[in-house]
Amino acid sequence: MLLRDFVAQLNSQSPQLSATLNVADFVRFATLAAEALHIAGESLRLTSTRFTLIPFLATALSPGYPHDLYSELWRIMFAILPSCRINPSATVRKFGMQEDLTTKLPERFLRAPFSQCLVCCSNGHSHNLHVHSRLNGYLYDVDGVHTIETVILCCSITVVWTADQLCGTFYRPSFYTRDGLRHYYTNKMGRDQDYLHVHCHYYMTCRLAYMFRIIQMLAHVSHFNLVNWFNQIFVDDSDVATFTPRQGFTPSLSEEVCRDGLILHSLINHADRRGSFLAVTSSGTDSIRFDSEIELHLNQLDIEGSRYRDHYCSSCVRLTPGGVDPDTGEVIYKSPHLSNCRKSLDLLDSPHLKALAQRSWQTSTIGIAPTTFQSWVGAVKHNPALSQRVKIARLATT
Repeated sequence: MLLRDFVAQLNSQSPQLSATLNVADFVRFATLAAEALHIAGESLRLTSTRFTLIPFLATALSPGYPHDLYSELWRIMFAILPSCRINPSATVRKFGMQEDLTTKLPERFLRAPFSQCLVCCSNGHSHNLHVHSRLNGYLYDVDGVHTIETVILCCSITVVWTADQLCGTFYRPSFYTRDGLRHYYTNKMGRDQDYLHVHCHYYMTCRLAYMFRIIQMLAHVSHFNLVNWFNQIFVDDSDVATFTPRQGFTPSLSEEVCRDGLILHSLINHADRRGSFLAVTSSGTDSIRFDSEIELHLNQLDIEGSRYRDHYCSSCVRLTPGGVDPDTGEVIYKSPHLSNCRKSLDLLDSPHLKALAQRSWQTSTIGIAPTTFQSWVGAVKHNPALSQRVKIARLATT
């Protein structure tokens, strides 16, 4: 049916609908109604005069014209609805990377959430970012591998914002690079919550990283087995699009990308919880890039604990002052060393050393002899290695 014929039919059969229906509402109705008819047409025995799905369409679309006109639009469009159905995501996935296309269309374009340079803005200037380059790659998600294009932005190096230095800051979708460091964006800066940039060509969604962590927690699955499972389902037996016939990178998930992606997501989550940001070196290999941040995080755990930092297993035990247990009639034993052990914490002059000693005391040393605990406190206080760990943790928390 030609568009002019449909318009003439609409004018003749429902003048009120023709006077109130706009193009956006018409396209949205045709798209959703065609999909609904494809899904439920046979089961619900839908016809042009059977309006079973009208309440659903009215709720989902919330149009700007009266709801009682939905049945009119359904009746007029019913004959052409089957030919209106299209799956945009599947169409882009199937045809967007054809070799004969002069302009290819990957499934997603990823770029930094800024239009002006953060470094220059902090120095009292406001310089627009420019497209530096584009990089093809893949995004790993729970539903498979998706083609993406990374848009790399940079601050114009022709503008001098200090007396003797050019800016030259580069912005990628998850971080910006400056002075040999990768500074990952925080939530307040507008970081995309769906994915993180892991390696050069590769991204991983947060929900895939979470799913991998749950699988590892429940079944103790190695990175190697996670990679094999993912590739067997989504890569080996699937027609994953490539950008060029002989491209230098593969759509398959590698063990390195899997491992570093899970590490990066964990470090980002820890930084978000602490209200800080993650910064790693931009040089060297990916295998050692996160080592220093992992060490800092583990040292902080020694000081502040996990996300349940005020909880200790020994604190869950119900302590009673003594006497007889009213439930069993047994005599309750109270250790004579508890108060002395608590007083020994005062020997530590550093609040962080006290926190570390308090954690060890509450989890493993309740009821030990006072002399033993005092000896342990002295060892903590004069242990160079432990003191260095505390200094690093203090630096990271300030």
